[in-house]
Amino acid sequence: MDLGDLATKLLKKVAAGKGKKFAKKGNAPVIEKAQPIRMKNKTDNFYNAGFACAEIMPADVTAKKYYIAGYKMDHPVTGVHDPLTVRAMWLDCKDGGGIVLVSADIIGLTGYDVKVVRDSLSDFTKKTDCKLINISCSHSHASIDTVGYWGRLMPPQSGMDKEYMQLVFDKIKQVCIEAYENRKEGKLYIGSVRVPDVISEGRAASDDKLSRFRFVPNDGSAETWFINCGAHPNTMGGDCTEVSADYPYYLREAINKVKPVNVLFSVGAIASVNIEDVAEDRAERTKLGGEMLAKAALSIDNDEELDAEITLVHQPYYAPIENYVLAFMFILKLCNSRAYHCAESSLGLGLLTEMNYIKLGKQKILTLGGEAFAESIYGGYFDAENSGTGIGPEVNATPLAEIVNDPDLIVFGVTNDMTGYMVPSNNAVLHPTQAYLSSYRDNLDRNHYHETNGLSVNITHVIAREFKDIIDRTEK
Repeated sequence: MDLGDLATKLLKKVAAGKGKKFAKKGNAPVIEKAQPIRMKNKTDNFYNAGFACAEIMPADVTAKKYYIAGYKMDHPVTGVHDPLTVRAMWLDCKDGGGIVLVSADIIGLTGYDVKVVRDSLSDFTKKTDCKLINISCSHSHASIDTVGYWGRLMPPQSGMDKEYMQLVFDKIKQVCIEAYENRKEGKLYIGSVRVPDVISEGRAASDDKLSRFRFVPNDGSAETWFINCGAHPNTMGGDCTEVSADYPYYLREAINKVKPVNVLFSVGAIASVNIEDVAEDRAERTKLGGEMLAKAALSIDNDEELDAEITLVHQPYYAPIENYVLAFMFILKLCNSRAYHCAESSLGLGLLTEMNYIKLGKQKILTLGGEAFAESIYGGYFDAENSGTGIGPEVNATPLAEIVNDPDLIVFGVTNDMTGYMVPSNNAVLHPTQAYLSSYRDNLDRNHYHETNGLSVNITHVIAREFKDIIDRTEK
């Protein structure tokens, strides 16, 4: 037995022991089924929307040790390539409250820390009748660690800096309040364009659609665009030690050179999907990729006006944890979590997380805390011959767009939590003796590292079950 096998046994034992301790405390609190909240403009077809932006760069970014997130542990920041920001868009129908859509240039936030932010805004939510503060993270692999995974390796130490985390929290709070204060009356549109030449597929399919929500104020002031695209912001590469928002920075900059609009960004189904190799140099590839996506966003000519109606279902749920490595990180408090006893998990552990179903007019949005494979959303699973397991697609969960009967479903990934990859069952391959600790190559020689960075290889079924439950009480 090698060291990896011994480490596997130890980690599983520690994680299972934690599960047993939770079990002795009793079952996790029961989660109620959230009922749909419906907001509608009863007098005209206008929305109110407001925008705000703030920089989230620490003043001592090179004087103090910060860690680059996204690739490897113990990878300190040495400089700044471009600044990180947090942006917010308030949206309401003028009746019945509203929502805030936040877009942050960070690797992610755990559900625990999202709750910290929301709690700090409790007075704001009461005053404004805000129904949801939705925090989407761009998942930039050149941002500062805000989850904890990428800190010191030996001995293990969280990569989060408390003062920086407070800065991020404070700035999110600031932009939420300012976005509400800046609201104006106008119309909201949805449009999209295909960008197959900009993104590249890894071991899976991709969704090559860039979607754009466009708010146009009645007073002729600057528009606000919320752009969604399914490609990993990891283009700067694993050797990068300079802080960067990756291609979303250049996407925003290139749009603003042509049209002075407020731009927010969220990732879609990004698992195994990256920016195409449009240049050999990684920094140049990042710049060109962002500029190509900006050109695509500016070219959209199929806008449809959305009725001033918002439907919202905010649904917490327990996600079973089978990944004993992530469980061990929770136990060591390298990252913040909300873990409970879960009988559905072999470790007895479950993570309290959430999904949100949002409809803006007819446009349906689902927020997920992790990184989805496009086929889990839109279909197109591998057949037995091409899957990593040699098993056909019949073992997979129903694609989420099929559950809601809408191929135009938009997914906001890495939103309101950081739960890792969600791998389809027939393409989930674990190391035979070091599952979740070491990656493994399948019979087609494809590397299956995604499985080591997710809660469970069964998570897609849990998500599909929870989503179907939402749709059954919302759309039927």
